[in-house]
Amino acid sequence: MRNTLLLRKDSLEGDSWRWLRLDSTGQPQGSIHAGSLADAAGEAAGLRVVVLAPGKDCLLTRVNIPGRSRQKLLRAVPFALEEQLSDEVENLHFAVGADMDEGEWPVAVINRAYMELLLEAFTDVGLDVQQVVPEMLAIPYAGNETSVLVENDVALVRTGSVAGYAVDSDNLGMLLALQKVDEDEQLPALHLYVRQDNLQPDTAGFMGETQVEAYSGDPLTVFAGGIDAKAINLLQGDYSRAGDWMRVLRPWRAAAALLVVGVLISNIVMGVDYYRLSRERDQLNAQIEETFRKALPETKRIVNPRVQMQQQLDSLQRRAGAGGGFLSLLGLSGSVLKGMQGVEISAATFRAGRLDVDLTVANLQLLDQLKQALMQPGKLDVEIQTATTGKDQRVQSRLRIEAKGT
Repeated sequence: MRNTLLLRKDSLEGDSWRWLRLDSTGQPQGSIHAGSLADAAGEAAGLRVVVLAPGKDCLLTRVNIPGRSRQKLLRAVPFALEEQLSDEVENLHFAVGADMDEGEWPVAVINRAYMELLLEAFTDVGLDVQQVVPEMLAIPYAGNETSVLVENDVALVRTGSVAGYAVDSDNLGMLLALQKVDEDEQLPALHLYVRQDNLQPDTAGFMGETQVEAYSGDPLTVFAGGIDAKAINLLQGDYSRAGDWMRVLRPWRAAAALLVVGVLISNIVMGVDYYRLSRERDQLNAQIEETFRKALPETKRIVNPRVQMQQQLDSLQRRAGAGGGFLSLLGLSGSVLKGMQGVEISAATFRAGRLDVDLTVANLQLLDQLKQALMQPGKLDVEIQTATTGKDQRVQSRLRIEAKGT
């Protein structure tokens, strides 16, 4: 791998950037520089340029789609993820990594407007960028480890080679405590990278091994140790580096022409299927909109009936005192569960306004004491779903917790 220039924007506003040169082994050369993008472009000659995209603006997920054609895959991914996204797929850009298991693909999602502004800025200063990578995928990572970089009030979490998320540092401990593993597996170790002038986030609820490593100044020094040429590159699809591909394909023009014919035939067949499915989709959308208008005649502007209907239902639930949702239940029950000696929590699931907690206690008496303690403030209803005494006389149980009156 040739020498690299690693860039990261200071903020979404303005033209303030920081960059660091790395040698062919990924080791930093010199100190971190700061300036405009044009200043960085002046130092990029002959270097592989990698830009880090803000983690809080990227969604990392995965889809199960058979086949290995990346062009067809890029067209299918938006429809496969449509139900999981709050924005219209037309406003989003999707980038796909290397396949993991059979038919499973990691995907990075980011706003198209951000990508267009970013590439326009690169063009304006003549900067040739080879990779744009979500920040989470540049945090150093080892197998069976959760790596977290904390900067100010944002925690960037890397949970796998192509998996991670961004969260407010105040909520980091809560999410880590909810990590699930199989019964025969061990919790992944937690590796925290915390800037020296930042407070360490509360991770007391995390039951695994924790290692804290302080860094000074800009986190580019940490990202330099985790950047990988195999990370998901956002420069795909509409934003791919077409010029590089043309140079590679030039000696293969004849073979490419035959390939184009094959692709055209394939696209015609797929186009017929797409037209048929589009007609069916239009009919379904019309039925959904008709149902929406009957249910909510006072709504004048319809953008996405399914999302708007869900928002109305959520609003009605809140007005009816639906219990405040997951965070409310977790806040009311978390301190009791954490403070009760002899209680081991193995899993927690939230569904339909109810929090199901799988746990192990020393005996049935302690289980009853825990139930009474949770119900003591008068805000929660607690039901013992199961209680099984094992050979060691310890009791494995499931508690169902919901807000009183739901």
